[in-house]
Amino acid sequence: MRSIFLQAGQEIQKRKIALGFFIISVFYILGSFAIGLACSNTSICSFSSGLGRTPLNLFFVLLTFVPIWVGVWITMKFIHRLPMNVLLGSSSKLDLQLLLKGFLVMLFLGIGIEIILQLIPAVSKYIYYESNKVLLLSDWVKWLLPVILFIFVQSSAEELVFRGYLLQTIWSKSASYLYAVICPSLIFGLLHFDSQSYGVNAWYYCFNTFVVGCLLCLVTLHTGNIALAFGLHWGGNTVSLIFFGIHGNLDGMALWLTYIDPKSETMGVALIISTIFIILIYSLWALFYFGSFLPTFGVKKPK
Repeated sequence: MRSIFLQAGQEIQKRKIALGFFIISVFYILGSFAIGLACSNTSICSFSSGLGRTPLNLFFVLLTFVPIWVGVWITMKFIHRLPMNVLLGSSSKLDLQLLLKGFLVMLFLGIGIEIILQLIPAVSKYIYYESNKVLLLSDWVKWLLPVILFIFVQSSAEELVFRGYLLQTIWSKSASYLYAVICPSLIFGLLHFDSQSYGVNAWYYCFNTFVVGCLLCLVTLHTGNIALAFGLHWGGNTVSLIFFGIHGNLDGMALWLTYIDPKSETMGVALIISTIFIILIYSLWALFYFGSFLPTFGVKKPK
């Protein structure tokens, strides 16, 4: 097997992959610290009441992902001596059509599923939404475009690291799925582990994001471009941050909120069902468009 993005002869040394990931992580940590420090000294965007509890506060949370882009650029330029755009796809260009398609599909799918679930008594009895009484509609409209834009910055930054940098540099070593898909996704999942918020459900949440990471890797390999993963991630996060959110969890822009306890058994069941449903949707998509669950390593584009 050979990378479908990086050209033959561009195999990356393990120590350089690790060094690059370390540099990207440092940029994210230091950038987040600097932005958090600035906000802590400013009353209009203080994090004292929690992360993302107001539109402006959420905006600054999303802003902390900008340093990741800088870190990836520096890593590719000075560590690997390659332009950053090689991480975008086999053509070194972002497929804007795939990006938009992924965003819209996930947006309408996410909103549609949430609405349908609220019409099922057995579901709405345990997970129901109420309008966000703290958020003024005028503020929601005012912040809508800037926040959606920075949700893209946040989502694409994660994709650039895990489905761009790590997936492709590991894949360049003729790695098997165990390394090229599982390893970046395992890191992605573990970084979402939050026992303080989710309790024992943190493991279910971690597994959910691990599965999502694996499937996004497969999507990227299927299409030969990172654009669809960008769009899917962007659309999914837009649904959870702009429309249907969990009270107390980055809920500053969510129009409707559920007050379900993230540590509850109901949340655990919801995460398990969500994971199964995501696998099912991916399977149907992959089999319909490509005829196989796993990529065949050719550069293809869905219909």
